[in-house]
Amino acid sequence: MTNKPGVNRVLTFLAAGCGCGYSPVAPGTVGSLPGILLFFCFRPFAVPIQIGVFLLFTLLAVGLADRAERASRVEDPGFVVIDEIVGMWAALLLLWRIDWVVVGVAFLLFRTFDIVKFFPLNLFEGFRGGIGIVADDLAAGMLTNLCLRALLMAGLLP
Repeated sequence: MTNKPGVNRVLTFLAAGCGCGYSPVAPGTVGSLPGILLFFCFRPFAVPIQIGVFLLFTLLAVGLADRAERASRVEDPGFVVIDEIVGMWAALLLLWRIDWVVVGVAFLLFRTFDIVKFFPLNLFEGFRGGIGIVADDLAAGMLTNLCLRALLMAGLLP
């Protein structure tokens, strides 16, 4: 890790979702919103590009979360929300129907899964560093995506 305070501040700011993680109220919830924006930014691209960009962003998130954790000397610091961004993006990735109902349900499910962290999501909390910070949110996003697919296939969303 570099000892350059300016570099650490920039990387920590990025890990904080460009400031979303500094929200005085519900930083994780606020930090989930850029994930929706990123999803919509890349949705027009071909599926392989969407997947590739998502995977690269996820790897970047792991590195930034790890860096911010080490710089702050706090385990899984609350201001780090890049994991929520990845998780929310995963919740919407490659769904065949996207409208505000689906996005709203995805947001509610993802936040619920992320906060409650029931089995098997709680298993990912045992990982350390950036992987541990991102893994449980990524799993919550993937579970949200599967639930949305089931709801859509069953015709349970208006």
